[in-house]
Amino acid sequence: MDTEILIQAGLSEIQAKIYLYLIENGQKTPAEIAEDIGENRTTVYSALEKLEKSEIVSKKYKGKISAYIPNHPAALESLAEKRLRQMARQARNLEGNLPSLINFYNEHQSEPGVQTFYGDEGVEIIRHKIIAEKQPFYYIRSRWDEIANKEYLERFKKAQMEAKIPTESITPSEFTPRTRKKATEQLVTRTLLPPGEYDSPVQISIFGDNVTFINYSKGGMSTIIESPEIADAMRQFYLFAKKHIIKSTDQDELEQAIQIRLNQEHPDKPNNNN
Repeated sequence: MDTEILIQAGLSEIQAKIYLYLIENGQKTPAEIAEDIGENRTTVYSALEKLEKSEIVSKKYKGKISAYIPNHPAALESLAEKRLRQMARQARNLEGNLPSLINFYNEHQSEPGVQTFYGDEGVEIIRHKIIAEKQPFYYIRSRWDEIANKEYLERFKKAQMEAKIPTESITPSEFTPRTRKKATEQLVTRTLLPPGEYDSPVQISIFGDNVTFINYSKGGMSTIIESPEIADAMRQFYLFAKKHIIKSTDQDELEQAIQIRLNQEHPDKPNNNN
């Protein structure tokens, strides 16, 4: 009989060979098996131990010498089911760890150009790059960043201030948790958007020769484009958008609306700037 069906069930080639041999020849010692099938004893002993552990064979004794007999092939069904469960666990583990592995690969192997990262770890990679570049930082904030890892965000803000990176933001006014005064203290020059003007889950950042897009609706799927020309084009577009927003909106009125909301949220701190 062909060993392939046994290998598909989860046996190794030598295990399948031994099992079929025992079916044909009955109870045999490891030494007899090794001699008859042309394998060394160490290999046969190791294979028999695994077969016994999987309940494919059973150990008997010929006097004081151990010998083995084949169990019913139904035992292979249990082995196959066990293998399927193990493969399912491995698939789940791979699925859970694949984003980190992709991030690691992209960070160390990808050529400059376009890179994509995933999850909080991917966002952290981009933030580390922003700090390392130490270039003026422009970004269009998405309210969706409220779902981001707050600990990572606060660590980034602190590192940003320590590095003294000048920052400009275009920010939806209805979701910002800070007044312009507080933003200025944190080296951020902020332009406020009227409510409802930008509700995309994507946050856009420009720094140095880089443009990044963080899609918070995809669990933080982050794409970074490294190109001086594209970065310069996006920076020009940012400044154009900022100029248009300031010209068409009353920034003081939007700021007052923020202060009113903060006071309502924190009635015990009427001068709240956080």
